[in-house]
Amino acid sequence: ASASTRSKLKMSAAANSASYWRIAGMSYLKYSSMCAEVVRGCLKEPFLTKAKPREAVYFKATPWSGGKPGKSVVTEVIPPEILK
Repeated sequence: ASASTRSKLKMSAAANSASYWRIAGMSYLKYSSMCAEVVRGCLKEPFLTKAKPREAVYFKATPWSGGKPGKSVVTEVIPPEILK
């Protein structure tokens, strides 16, 4: 196949893969979180122990008012299985 054909195939594959999580009604963050969970579930020791603390997620939100940023709020989301 020509270079332009290969380029079009790569672009369409990337566009299609992005659309699957959108069709499922997920945000990219939810999709990537699920993928990371699957990868961590496949790990064996000692890699599993090293990856376990990475399950905690931090979100930073900055409200804007009148065109100026307000005080940032950092939210930590820890999956229940880590707390056990």
